Amino acid sequence: MSQLYRTIPVRAKFTDEEKAFWVDQCEHANSLINSAIYHTRQTHYSKQEQQGEVFTLYWRGDELRYGWKTYKCSTAYPELDKALKENPHYKSMAAQSAQQTLKTVGESITSYNRLVNAYYKGEVDKPSLPKYRKKGGLAAVTFPRQALNYRDSCFYPSISRETKPHLLIEVCLHLPDFIDSDWVKEVTVRPYLGELWIDWVIDDGKQSIDINPNLDYTQAWSFDHGGTNWLTGVSTRGKSLILDGRKLRNMNQGYCRLVAKYKQGFADLYWDSNLDRVQRKRNNQMRDAVNKAARFIINQCLNDRVGNLVIGWNEGQKSGSNMGKRNNQNFVVIPTGRLIERLKQLSKEYGIVLTVTEEAYTSKASFLDGDSLPKYGEKPVGWKPSGDRVKRGLYRSRDGHLINADCNGSANIMRKIATQLGLNLVEVGRASLTVPQRIDLFTRLNKSYRKRCVDGLKALGATTV
Repeated sequence: MSQLYRTIPVRAKFTDEEKAFWVDQCEHANSLINSAIYHTRQTHYSKQEQQGEVFTLYWRGDELRYGWKTYKCSTAYPELDKALKENPHYKSMAAQSAQQTLKTVGESITSYNRLVNAYYKGEVDKPSLPKYRKKGGLAAVTFPRQALNYRDSCFYPSISRETKPHLLIEVCLHLPDFIDSDWVKEVTVRPYLGELWIDWVIDDGKQSIDINPNLDYTQAWSFDHGGTNWLTGVSTRGKSLILDGRKLRNMNQGYCRLVAKYKQGFADLYWDSNLDRVQRKRNNQMRDAVNKAARFIINQCLNDRVGNLVIGWNEGQKSGSNMGKRNNQNFVVIPTGRLIERLKQLSKEYGIVLTVTEEAYTSKASFLDGDSLPKYGEKPVGWKPSGDRVKRGLYRSRDGHLINADCNGSANIMRKIATQLGLNLVEVGRASLTVPQRIDLFTRLNKSYRKRCVDGLKALGATTV
């Protein structure tokens, strides 16, 4: 078992005086990051000049360029903290908060050094040191638990000596009712599309489960993702379902129309408060859909006592998608990647084994006929599927049996790793692949559904739904 930390974002409701304080702190954090990057660059380049022969010719695409040679950067967080202690932006922030800000720069340098290793192996293009943030912009301000005092249902953050005399009021962060004060490990105030948000990092004592004795690990739910049918699932218990993606698609289309309306007649990079509002609404809708879908899938596994969850996903398939303007709009913007990341978090909590596998040829091959399923790029010469997709959503097997095309793909995804996971596919037949139940996440997850899940999960020792 391992400890699970959660981050709960809450939109901040500050008074004008409090908002002015936090905006000032975010501006200092932004300037401190730029100061740290400046120190890093100057130190790095001065060390290179001492070595001699520091410039080189290199290709970027079809252009021959002249620039610094690529070396690892030796600057780390301890050096940044020592060098910038007298920086005015450092002094304007609480000491621990300023240190957390500098640690983010140190982490960026660590990532750069790893890219340097990959660059010399030919795996990535020439990397560059962390770039400066926009002057006058805002950056996140983080407070570890030691820099927070709790009293009267509020957390009072540490404030620097230089800033405190200028405050008109006492600054506090109101703890949400559903969070216990003992759970809080870290608090971050960050800018987000014209607003300030508070991220509460908590540890509520829950731990990941390796093996759940209430689940059968020879059973699985398998899901194939798409556009109109966001997720199509097939279970080894003989069940099938479709999570409807039409409302999600409509939300994205409405978002695209509003963005086009507000940007009409302006430059491509134009942005304003109206576009901030539209972007916030769209992001909230997508986050809500991801959370509902993930919770529904996990509940389905727990209610059916299924121990395996399989999802077909080809890395980078959306970035290289070329299905036409309309199909790309309906497919690429659906946040399936974020859903998979959310499922990775939830599955650990309940002991469900999540397997993400490549899905090459699963839509073409016939599950009922047992067609072979080669990996991408390894298709044998002369390979042909036994059946074919006669029209949208309908697949015909070699014997003329008609089944749902997405269910056929989902079943093939499961079959790809059935031997690896030891799955029992006896109950997966034509009946379960023909008429899947269609689920609308925005109307299906009502109070009665949640009550049924609570009653069903109490037997498994899980009450969070």
